[in-house]
Amino acid sequence: MRLEAWKSVRGLVTAAIIAILVITTPFVVPNGISAARLIGAYDDPVAITEYRLDRLPPEQYEVAILEALAGEDPDLAASILALADSRGIRIDGALRDRTEVAVSNQNSIGNQLSDLFEGALTGRPDSAAGLVGAIVTDLTTVGDVRDIIIEGGAYLSGEDYDPFILGISVAGLGITGAVILSAGSATTAKVGTSALKAAGKAGALTAPLRRSFTRLSRQAVNAPALRTAVPMLKRGNVPAASRALSSSLNAKPLMRIQDAAANVGTVMTKQGLRAGTDMLKVADTPADLTRLGKLSARVGKHFRAILFLLGSGAVTLTGLFLTAAGWTASFAVWFAGAAYFGFRLLRLGWRIALLPLGRLLVRLVA
Repeated sequence: MRLEAWKSVRGLVTAAIIAILVITTPFVVPNGISAARLIGAYDDPVAITEYRLDRLPPEQYEVAILEALAGEDPDLAASILALADSRGIRIDGALRDRTEVAVSNQNSIGNQLSDLFEGALTGRPDSAAGLVGAIVTDLTTVGDVRDIIIEGGAYLSGEDYDPFILGISVAGLGITGAVILSAGSATTAKVGTSALKAAGKAGALTAPLRRSFTRLSRQAVNAPALRTAVPMLKRGNVPAASRALSSSLNAKPLMRIQDAAANVGTVMTKQGLRAGTDMLKVADTPADLTRLGKLSARVGKHFRAILFLLGSGAVTLTGLFLTAAGWTASFAVWFAGAAYFGFRLLRLGWRIALLPLGRLLVRLVA
C-alpha cells in the first residue's frame, strides 16, 4: 500500500516537473541563452549595448527625442531617430518633421563665432563651439603653456592648484611635439587632451573619471621638472621646456593619460565634438573611454543616441550582472531537468521499439 502511494506521489511530482519545464521554456531558454552569451562577452561593448537595447521600451525613444529637442541638441535628436529607425521603432511623423527642421536650423553662425572666441580666450567652453576654440588654442600650445604656467606656478609656490589641469596640460604639451614630428599623425591624441581639459574646466567630467586622471597626473608630474620648465615657458622657450618635462616625468602614468586622450580624440574627429563630450560625461575610468571608443567605431552615427539612452551601461554590466547570472542559473537548472527527462523518454522509446524484436527472438529460440 505504501509502495503504491509512493509511486503515485512520485508520478505526480514527475508530471508537475515536466509541466513546469514545458511552461517555462519560452521564458527561460531565450533569456538564459542571451544572459550566458552576455556574461561570456562581458568585455564586448557592442554585445552589452545590444542586450540593453533589446530590453529598452520603445516609447523611450520618443521621450529621448523630445528631451534632446528641449535641450536644443538637434544632432542628438537626429541620432536617436536614426537608432530608432535601425531597430524598427516607429516614431511619430510630426516629431520626425520637428527633428529635421531643428537640425536644419541648428545654431546661428553668429552664436558659434561668439562661443568660439570665448572658448579660445578663456579655455572654458560653455558650448560645442566654445570647445572648438579651447581645442584650437591647445593645438597651438597656447592653452597648454598658459595652464602649466598658472597651475605649475601655484604648485611650486605651495598654493592651491588643479592637479588634473596641470597633468593634462603637461601630457598635451608632450603630444604637441609628437604631432610636429609625426607630421600630424598624433593630432587625435592632442584633440583628446584638449577636450579632456576643456571638459574638466566646464565640470563636464564624471567625478570618478576626474579622480582617475588626477591620480595619474599626481604620479606623472614632479616638482624638479616643473622648476626647470616653468621659467622656460615664461620666457617663451617651449621646445626646451617640453624636453625638460619629457626627461623628468614618470612616463607610465603619462602614457595612460595620452592613450585615453587618443580614444577621445578619435571619437571627436570621426563622430563630432559632441560625441566626445558625451563619452566624457558617462565614463568612470580611462578603461571606459577605451571601451566607448570601440563602441563608437562599431555603431557609427548611433553612438550619441546609445550614450543618451544607456549611459555608462552601454559598456558595463553594472546592474545587469545579477540578473544575467540569475537567468543563466535558471537555464542551467532547466537544461539539467530537460536532459534527465529527455533521457528517460528516450530509454522508454527504445524499450518500446525493441519489444517486438525481443518477442521474435524468444520465439525463434524456443
